[in-house]
Amino acid sequence: MKMLSLFPYGYQKKQRTSSLDIDRALYLYFLGLSTRCVAKALLFLHNVKRSHVAIWKWIQKGHFRSTSSKKRRKIDEFIVDETLLIKVGPELIWLWIAIN
Repeated sequence: MKMLSLFPYGYQKKQRTSSLDIDRALYLYFLGLSTRCVAKALLFLHNVKRSHVAIWKWIQKGHFRSTSSKKRRKIDEFIVDETLLIKVGPELIWLWIAIN
């Protein structure tokens, strides 16, 4: 299986870690692992010893876009559901949930 490289080969003049190993580390990080866990996984799976700080620096160099857009989107429709009756102090209050 060929992976698409986030950091193409030769993006730096001197590179201690191969682009493939950097891609693997970023993939593991964006799957939800912490930088320390990614460092341990690289050592265990690929015998590449890098610190969690090095992995953090790779993430910072990537300039990945945020999934949320800076522009506000207009909501076309939404669903409201009354789900729960809770007691707050002496009063009973309905909890409403709105879903976009």
